[in-house]
Amino acid sequence: MYRRSVVVLFVSVLALAGCSSYFDSQDDYQPPAESEASGGWLCIWDPTFNDDWHDDYVCSNGTNIDRPYLLPEDPFVESGEIDAAAAAYEDSLNR
Repeated sequence: MYRRSVVVLFVSVLALAGCSSYFDSQDDYQPPAESEASGGWLCIWDPTFNDDWHDDYVCSNGTNIDRPYLLPEDPFVESGEIDAAAAAYEDSLNR
């Protein structure tokens, strides 16, 4: 019983040490809200997990949210295509 308790304690300590080092490395993360505070629109990848990449971006200006359906005429959308379409959509919102 003692040996099992020691093993559980050891595994718990290792798990917590791994989690704290992960979160420590996230200190440089800048949330999108800071960019949106300027009033401009920002489109970020936010997958819907519905097997349809056309709606995997969400755009916000800090107040309003828009989830565009990008490249509707394209039956199969690749990552680079949807990224470019989202950037173009963001530019059109910021004009």
